[in-house]
Amino acid sequence: MTGTLRTTGICLSLAAFAAVVAPSSAQTTGTMAVEPGRRQMPSGRDSTGDLLTAGRAVRVEEDVTGDVAVAGTDVTVAGQVDGYVMGAGRNVTLAGPIGNDLWAAGETVEVVNAVGNNVRAVGRSVHLGTDSVVGRDARLAGNTVTAEGQVVGDLTIGAASARIGGEVGGTVEAQAGQVEVLPGAVIAGDLVVRGPEPPNVSPQAQVLGQVRYEQPEEEGGLGWPLWWLGLFVALLLLGFAAVAFAPAWAARVAGTLGTRAGASALAGLLLIVVVPLVAGVLLITVVGIPLAVVLLALYVVALISSAIFVAYRLGGWLLNRPDRPEPSPWGRMALGVLIVSAGIALPVAGWLVSLAVMVWGAGALALERRDTWSEHPRAGFA
Repeated sequence: MTGTLRTTGICLSLAAFAAVVAPSSAQTTGTMAVEPGRRQMPSGRDSTGDLLTAGRAVRVEEDVTGDVAVAGTDVTVAGQVDGYVMGAGRNVTLAGPIGNDLWAAGETVEVVNAVGNNVRAVGRSVHLGTDSVVGRDARLAGNTVTAEGQVVGDLTIGAASARIGGEVGGTVEAQAGQVEVLPGAVIAGDLVVRGPEPPNVSPQAQVLGQVRYEQPEEEGGLGWPLWWLGLFVALLLLGFAAVAFAPAWAARVAGTLGTRAGASALAGLLLIVVVPLVAGVLLITVVGIPLAVVLLALYVVALISSAIFVAYRLGGWLLNRPDRPEPSPWGRMALGVLIVSAGIALPVAGWLVSLAVMVWGAGALALERRDTWSEHPRAGFA
């Protein structure tokens, strides 16, 4: 179950990060509820009808015609959302109908209504309630995963314990320590289980296809789809944080990637090679140790951020067409992260994609910082 723990750990860490960095007061729009005694903040809605909000306890009760991105300690989306929803927090509850896809990460994730397309959810405990309906496929990962609603397409689970009690229109693939098919469950396709124990299928359950049990490989792991899911959620949250808190900075770095691709690649190669060497030299001297620690910290931040800027540039390039209106920054980031994370998660060529992303993204970041600081020495990340 190494893959399960790795995927879950990444997403839970980022969910905790989102809860910590979120403002102590919830943003409010329309009928959004705010914790008593907390200062209200300006609306996070943009001209496209999208909604971005964060806080310790956030409850979105109004209907949203666009997309929703929300983060906090306790997050509830109770209104109808016509677009997609991306939520992260300690406890995430999706109580209203969602017209498009759902991406959610948290300690607990609860889906109790209809989702028009796909569901991607990761958490310690993930639950599709009895009234939930997933219009297409569902991919769920966590310590405990319970699917009691209807999944029109396929259901993929990676968990320590998986319980299936609803109706699945396609195939169920589960890699888990324990898999239980509850009474009343209906699986129209095959049931494929990989784990240390064969599935426990209730006599009152129906599996219309074949039941196949496979011993897990020696290395374990969920395979690239669920590894991609964890990576996608991680990069998406970081990307949305960049768009929310430093949109001009993200746009400038992405612009540098577009106009100075060759220079960005060269700068990235130099950055990746030279910085560790300089830090190593500084570590030899007692006086240089603090500077080496700061330099290495900035180096790690630059490498992690590189994927965000490459994704933002790629998403903008794909969506920016003369016959279309100006795409929203959220749409750019979401599409770019989808492609970049899928490339990085590829089983064989993923390391090449990762290297290319780090080289170009970190190089563009270095060029943008140099240009900004030379023009405005006191400029920050704005």
